[in-house]
Amino acid sequence: MQSTLTRSIFEQFVLPAWVRDRVLSANLRISNYVLNTVSVHPTLENVFRVSSENLRSLRENIGQSSKVLGTSFLAYAPTLTTVEDWRSFIEGRMPTVTMERLKAMVPHSLSVVDRLALEHTNRSYINAVYDLLNMSVLAAPLIGISNELASYLRSIPQHQFDVAMTERLIPLFHWRFADEMFWLEIHTGRLSREMIAHYLMETSPLRSDRLPHSGVWGKFRLETFERDALFEAFLSFSCRAMSVCSLFNTSIEHTRKTYQRIHGKSSPSGQPPASLMWYLESAQRRVQATFQIWLFRSAIACDVSTPESFVAMLDIHRAFFADDCNVPAERSLHLARSMSTSEELAVWPCRKCGTPYLASNSSAKIELSQSFLCPCCNGTLIPSRGGRRN
Repeated sequence: MQSTLTRSIFEQFVLPAWVRDRVLSANLRISNYVLNTVSVHPTLENVFRVSSENLRSLRENIGQSSKVLGTSFLAYAPTLTTVEDWRSFIEGRMPTVTMERLKAMVPHSLSVVDRLALEHTNRSYINAVYDLLNMSVLAAPLIGISNELASYLRSIPQHQFDVAMTERLIPLFHWRFADEMFWLEIHTGRLSREMIAHYLMETSPLRSDRLPHSGVWGKFRLETFERDALFEAFLSFSCRAMSVCSLFNTSIEHTRKTYQRIHGKSSPSGQPPASLMWYLESAQRRVQATFQIWLFRSAIACDVSTPESFVAMLDIHRAFFADDCNVPAERSLHLARSMSTSEELAVWPCRKCGTPYLASNSSAKIELSQSFLCPCCNGTLIPSRGGRRN
C-alpha cells in the first residue's frame, strides 16, 4: 500500500472525487447486504450492530440516508480494531480473542450463496478502506480507526487482503454509530449534519484532547514546488490574500492577483477575525469548529506538515457540511492558528458522552472540565427539523 506520486502536489492534499464515490458505493452496497442478511439471519444483528428495522428506516428516508451514507466517511467501522487482530487475520497466525468471537458469531447455517455474498461485501469494504488509506492523510478518522492501525494497514499489499478474505471468512465491518440517540433522530427525521459529526467524533478512537497540537504557523520548511502548491490551495479554499501572504512570505500584490485568477473576484477586505468566543456563540458553530480541530490534529498526529494538514481538513469539512457550513475558511485559519498559541480555548471531554469539545478557558467565561456538557448532551443542538433534542 504505497502512496502514488502521479497526481499533482495540490491534489495529494485533498480527497479525489472518485474516492468519495467509492466510499458512497461501499456504504450503499454494505447497507443492502446487511439489510438482506439480517432479515434472513437475525442473529447477525449482534455482529453488524444494527437491526433490519433501523437500517430500513434509514434507507427509506432519502434525505437522512444521504447525510449519513453520502459523505467521505465510511458508515461501517472495522470489526478488527487492533494491529494484532489484523495480523492474525492477514497472516493466519494464532487467532486473537476478537477473531475467535467473530468466528463463533457467524452461523454455521450460512449457505454457499450466503458465504459468497459475505466475501464479496468484505472485498467491497476493504477496497474502499484501501483507497482511503492511500489517498488521504485523514484516512484514520474517515475509516474510524487509530493512526497506528492506519499506518499498519497501509503497509500491507492488497493481494494479502484478498488471500486472507478467501481463507478466513469473518465479517470485517459493523455499523459505526452505536448511540441509540442516533436512531431516535433517524426515526423522527431530525438528524442534522452537526449530529452526525458529533457521533463520528464520539465513536472515533482519535480523541482531540489527546492529539498533538500544530507547531508555529509561518516560515514553513517546504520545498519550493510544495510551498507554491499549498499557497494556491489556501487561496482556492477562500482564505484571504492578506492572511495567506503573511504565511507563505509572498508579496500582497502577487497573492491578490492569484486570488483574482482563481475566484474571478478580489479577495475580501476588512479586519481579520479576532474573537475566539465567536466559535462558541452557537451550538452549530461549536460542533463544526470542534470537528475541524479534530480532523486537523488527526493529520498533525501523522507527522503531516501544518499547512498540508489544514488543507486536508478544509477539504473534508467543506464537503461534509456543504451549504450548512457555519465556519468559513478565514475563520478556520484563525481558529487553527490561535489554538497553537492561545489558551483562551481548551478541549474538554463531555462529562456525559466523553466526546472532546472546544470550550471557553478565558477569564471572561470559564467552562470547567468536570462539569462540561457538549451541545449534543445539553440539548442546545437544534436538529435540522423539529424541536430541541432532549
